[in-house]
Amino acid sequence: MNPVITERQYNVHYYEVDFKRRALPTTLMNYLQDIAIHQSEQAGVGLDFLEENHLAWSLYQWDISIKAYPQFGQTVTITTNACAFEKFNAYREFKITNQEGELMVYAYTRWVLLDTKKGRLTKIPPRIYEVYGIDPDKPNTYEMEKLKELNESQYKKEFSVRYSDIDTNKHVNNVKYVEWAIETLPLEMVMDHQLRHMKVMYKKEAKYGEQVQVLTKISEIGDKWVALHKIVDSQGTTLCLLETTWEKI
Repeated sequence: MNPVITERQYNVHYYEVDFKRRALPTTLMNYLQDIAIHQSEQAGVGLDFLEENHLAWSLYQWDISIKAYPQFGQTVTITTNACAFEKFNAYREFKITNQEGELMVYAYTRWVLLDTKKGRLTKIPPRIYEVYGIDPDKPNTYEMEKLKELNESQYKKEFSVRYSDIDTNKHVNNVKYVEWAIETLPLEMVMDHQLRHMKVMYKKEAKYGEQVQVLTKISEIGDKWVALHKIVDSQGTTLCLLETTWEKI
């Protein structure tokens, strides 16, 4: 049994780019979310199936490497497939390539399946193994590194969770956490550098109306800048941890 691979083309729009006409990192993440949902809908295990069966996928971790940024007006091809399932964990990979077939972005993710009625993790059912082409007898060889808590910070910023931040699970969409983290960085750093690698780990969901605070610490490592971020709620509970690596343009 081979994993089902889904391919789709995306055109980079004006409202998805920065001042250098490059796709924003969050634009790329939105594309990846979109094709994952698209594959699930095509397989018959999309949003309606999940709702009817009181299930929901929750994204737990991202690991994204950006080799080159798509430009305004450029058409890119994105492919995705599930890699492995284990109990309630699912691993999925993504690739973004240009029209010459050259790899621009590679991303690897870990998801967990929730029983929305009981409010807890639940085993992935056989039908989901089948439609994604995952062999239930194949051992999982995929692992993702856990991120360490940030204990001190140089930069802080607060945000209010808006209605437009909420997704279909009624929680803050996972891309919003990355937007918040980038907003804490000095503007000159964001303008003069490119985000090349990003790791994200979600610990607890944020909901509409809540206040969140982003804490950030930046270190220079060789010719790169590495920023550690921690997002907490008003009680100080950790919601999300991030590590972003930046290179001079």
